Amino acid sequence: MLRAETKTLLQSREFLRSPVMSQLLSYLVEEAIANPDNPPKAYQVAVDGLGRTEDFDVQADSYPRVQVGRLRKILAAHYAAQGGEERLRIPIGHYAVEIQMDDGGSKEQQSDTESNDSDLSATSPAEIGRDRWFSNRQTTLGLAAFLLILAISLVWSLNAANEDQSGSETAPQYYTLVPKIYFSSSQQERPGIDPGKDTEIRLFLEKAFASSSQVRLAAAEISSMPPETDHNAYRFESQLVAGPTGPEVIFTLTSLTRNETIWSATIAVPDSAADYPEKLGPIVSRVASIYGVIATDQRKHLPNDAMKGYACLLRFESYRANRDPDLLPVVDSCIEKSLAADPLDSRVLAAASFMSFLREEATGRKPDPEAGLQFARRALVRGREDSSANFALARASFFNGSCARGKEFAEKAVELDPYEATLHAQTGAFLFACDDPIAITYLRRAIALDPRGSIVAETALVFTLLAEGKDEEALEFAEKIVPSSTGVGPYYDIAMAMVYAKNGRIAESRASWNRLVAAYGSEQEESPEALLERLILNPSLASRAFQLLSRTGVITE
Repeated sequence: MLRAETKTLLQSREFLRSPVMSQLLSYLVEEAIANPDNPPKAYQVAVDGLGRTEDFDVQADSYPRVQVGRLRKILAAHYAAQGGEERLRIPIGHYAVEIQMDDGGSKEQQSDTESNDSDLSATSPAEIGRDRWFSNRQTTLGLAAFLLILAISLVWSLNAANEDQSGSETAPQYYTLVPKIYFSSSQQERPGIDPGKDTEIRLFLEKAFASSSQVRLAAAEISSMPPETDHNAYRFESQLVAGPTGPEVIFTLTSLTRNETIWSATIAVPDSAADYPEKLGPIVSRVASIYGVIATDQRKHLPNDAMKGYACLLRFESYRANRDPDLLPVVDSCIEKSLAADPLDSRVLAAASFMSFLREEATGRKPDPEAGLQFARRALVRGREDSSANFALARASFFNGSCARGKEFAEKAVELDPYEATLHAQTGAFLFACDDPIAITYLRRAIALDPRGSIVAETALVFTLLAEGKDEEALEFAEKIVPSSTGVGPYYDIAMAMVYAKNGRIAESRASWNRLVAAYGSEQEESPEALLERLILNPSLASRAFQLLSRTGVITE
């Protein structure tokens, strides 16, 4: 009820004209839903709701109190003009949002009612009872008629929807939410197979899938659900069997929409529960990560007109991976449509934040770090337990030079979705830029979770190995990297130029440098040092790259 009324308010003229008030209202409502018995304090309102810095002093600055006062006035003016049975109110002296039912209109009407009530003493009890009976009977008949009309409308709309979905393809509206995944495991006892191990593995995988942002773990067993229950869902099966060298577990993923198996894998059963994150984590990542089997299958069958919510995020992640310029206007459009439908969709807001930081070479428009930061803060209003929202604020913090704050939110994002390889990769890359030694741990974990490779993690790992003096290991690893066909930015060519130069392969280093200049060089005359400083966010890395490539003769002034 709170969110529904808030959504209506955010589309009103008063709030469309005031982004600050929209952000503040959204924050207070989400706090009221998440922490009904613990309303935020002035400091929280200032920092989390209004975007003030962490050094904000509530004793010296009345900003949050003044802005909440403004919000009360805007709400009062809106309801005075528009009315409404359900009204949001913020009690004086508090930062808690409440919903209030308006039973009869204005204060004048209420005072009239009170004066009329005083005359009841002149009316006989029999007349009062008769009037109340008649009034209650009218109310009951009216409510019954309303419910009958509602039921008829619901049946009609369901029948129409079923007729529309008689084909084999999933309709666009079913791509608004992430797909469901039903878990199924064999309950048969087999010789040499510990039944307790099957339960352990099942519980681990259920918890891992529940933490993924790319699937919704269904509460029921697939065997108890009719096949037509979900229009966009998958069945994940695990089965323990006796293998040639010991117990094995077979995993199978089936699309319930098309009733076809789309992936399977077999691994040796891990020795103990302590090994599950290392051995089973890559299975979870392969199935339910941003570029996993389910997301890839979703992109393959995504209708052209599916543009909101999860469908938009699928398009956004495709663009983020490949930077295909043809996808840019599609992503811009779907983010706009998604936020119009739900202004507090934390994952779409996180995507909007990312787009705000992109280089002008990629989008044709200048980066807007302030907009990126505001989108990230809005994402966290509803998405405190959402990994993408936390990482959006981490990214904004890193770009604004706050490594400590960026690390805090990045680690929270990884904690929330521990088997998402891209989160580990990006966290490692940003921490590498901050000269944080723990970066290599995240980079190696990203590659372990997704052996197919994350070029973000791979290039950052090459830089890290070079910085540690492990030149041959860096070269061996770098030559296994397979860049995407449309490229993902300048770091791959920089990494290859550096690793070849460090290992004495100057011709190949120079070829990588020339590709970099051709793709990212400025039309105006620009020195190699200036080019590296423009492309590399980390000043120390830019300096090391320039010194190495100059010393080996790959580049000259």
